[in-house]
Amino acid sequence: MQELQSYYYTQGNAVRKPEEVYVRPARSLPTREQREREKREDAIRRQKITDRRRAAALRRNRILTGYMIMAVALTCMMLVGYVALQTNVTTRMDHIADLENELSTVKADNKAAESRIATTTNLTDIKDKAINDLGMVYATSSQIVYYSVDGSDYMSQYQDIP
Repeated sequence: MQELQSYYYTQGNAVRKPEEVYVRPARSLPTREQREREKREDAIRRQKITDRRRAAALRRNRILTGYMIMAVALTCMMLVGYVALQTNVTTRMDHIADLENELSTVKADNKAAESRIATTTNLTDIKDKAINDLGMVYATSSQIVYYSVDGSDYMSQYQDIP
């Protein structure tokens, strides 16, 4: 509480006007117990601030750790997907190579069979057998009939061709 004291001063002739002035109380030095109590309160206050900051940092670290775990999990999933795709491509390429090898083997077998057939059959022998044994002859010009198609893509036959 403020202490007010009345002081008088002279103004003019001998007129006295009272004026109240605030006087600060005398300051006393704190005792040892007060200083220790203030130190303890200050230490407690600092500890509370430190604890609040530590708790906030712990919350931030937990959130950051969660984000990092999600990022690592997503990266692992992407890598597993990539490896699966790469394996799939490799498997398909191996299958294509096997099919190409099989195709080349079949082509080589076909060529060998054609060559074997070509070497075992002689066209002159076939012609001699057809003419001499079977009585076949070449067609004469009177046996050959020519016909023309008038732009249509099919033809109707109404009687046998002689």
